[in-house]
Amino acid sequence: MKAAGIQKITTRSGYILDKGSKWQLTAIQKKEFKFFREKQDLNIGYNKYDAVWCYFSFKNPSSSQTAKTWLCFDNYHIDSLTFFDYKKIRLLGDRTANQSPFLSTLAYEIEIEPGEEKIVWVRLKKQTSFFEFSYHLDNSVSLETKSSRKIALVAFFIGIAFFLLMINGILYLMTKKRLYIYYIGYSLLTVLYVMISTNFAKHLLFPQFLFFSEARVFTGALWYIALSYFLSCFLRLKENQFFKYKLISILCGINLLLVFLSIFFLVISPDLDFRPFFVLGYIIFMLAIVTLFWAAITHLKIERKQAIYALLAFAPQLIWGACLILKTFEVIPKSLGDQWMVYASLYEVFLFGVVLSRNYVEVFLRNSELMQEVIREKENSLSAINTVQLRERRNIANIIHDNVGSKIAYILHLFDMKNSRLAKETITELASDIRDISHKILPKALDEGALLSSLRSQIAILNDGIENTEIELFCYDFPERINEKWIYDIYLIALELINNAIKHGKAKLVTIEFYGYDDHYHFQFTDDGLGFNVDETEKGFGLENIGERIHHYKGDFEISSAVGQGTIVLIDIPIKNN
Repeated sequence: MKAAGIQKITTRSGYILDKGSKWQLTAIQKKEFKFFREKQDLNIGYNKYDAVWCYFSFKNPSSSQTAKTWLCFDNYHIDSLTFFDYKKIRLLGDRTANQSPFLSTLAYEIEIEPGEEKIVWVRLKKQTSFFEFSYHLDNSVSLETKSSRKIALVAFFIGIAFFLLMINGILYLMTKKRLYIYYIGYSLLTVLYVMISTNFAKHLLFPQFLFFSEARVFTGALWYIALSYFLSCFLRLKENQFFKYKLISILCGINLLLVFLSIFFLVISPDLDFRPFFVLGYIIFMLAIVTLFWAAITHLKIERKQAIYALLAFAPQLIWGACLILKTFEVIPKSLGDQWMVYASLYEVFLFGVVLSRNYVEVFLRNSELMQEVIREKENSLSAINTVQLRERRNIANIIHDNVGSKIAYILHLFDMKNSRLAKETITELASDIRDISHKILPKALDEGALLSSLRSQIAILNDGIENTEIELFCYDFPERINEKWIYDIYLIALELINNAIKHGKAKLVTIEFYGYDDHYHFQFTDDGLGFNVDETEKGFGLENIGERIHHYKGDFEISSAVGQGTIVLIDIPIKNN
């Protein structure tokens, strides 16, 4: 035969089954091969222990031009594919660390001199599942185009899938419905199965991984199990069709057990014949598919819209799976192929994207109404808080004016009168008054140990009132309430460091991080401001006073800063019980 459009290379090909995979190349050359032609499907079946040898004779009829072509095998799920081209040997396949030059096929380049006839031997091996393959000749431009299109298609599918995963994650956080968790699991397995089935994972991501044949089978099984659980939840079979729900759960449980048993025996006994596992698994999948369609049709009488969504979205996937199973048992001559499955998955993703977006909008609108109500309540609360704060500030101003101011004048008068005893007593009273004022300035929540809520409130006020600067607070295992005396100091220190970062450092971002450990608390204050030389500014900005307050609680205080590189302040305070 002649390969059309590839410099008129004449090709002859044949194949032979190597029982037990015992033959060497020298012995193969003496065997009698069965003829097969380009693009003819060869169904070898389940042959765990056998190999297939192929013979290819290429002839370049040109007397002046060198001919080049690619020998392509259309099944890229072959475990190992060995090309023997005179002294050159090339190994490709799932159980090798080598990559095919093209995503869409396992290919080997053939170069034939003018008038030359070249013979290439190929050994094929497939251990895990059913073995079917064909070959064709192609040129590099065509192969690169096909591979680029396939890479773009799969990458686009992955992007859309992860966009919907993000939406479902948001919906789950907002509603806590199990349906979205099922969809997330199903979508992740779909993405994984598409990447493995289309050779995307082997070709671009993990070329050194040697178990893609098993990964494809087991991921496909888990994918259908996840699909079944998602459909059961989507159609609410547990509430409406309990018998079908139990039947699907039992079938999925059996298949899940088969998957784990297969993995277990694959590890401890790789030579075991897995054909019974595959046959039983396919039968159970067929029963699950029939049950799901039956349930979806029955659900038309209960929730018509949900049932139609289920039938429209998952019918292509179920048809593809059914065709694959029927092809495996040779009931039909050809399955729909992996490319069709990718398109079907894209269709499913877009269709459910509409459904999920609709649900998302409904939830968003519902939450928007609640948010408006919360905002109104918050505005009322803020108004009340402002009124209280104004009253407290007036009280503080009155105390300072009427009490502190008058007592300071009185103390000065006592010193002029040289009445030091009474002056000291008055100073003691004044100190007590000042402490009362400082407690009024601090949030009352601090008295109850609510350091975080007090600081969050103050940061929110600062963020609202400051332009071009943002303050962030993050907590990691840090308790909401703390029974420690130093919470007042930490609160004031935090405000002081924020003020330094904004006023002196001109920072755009101030980040505060609180960590809780078994034996101590860790506080970290970071800003992207101007920074400063720590040695030259050791006593500036009140830093020395901060260090003394931390050391009073047997804590550690550390500053790291440089001009133009911002500032980091680290504080560690031990837990008093330790």
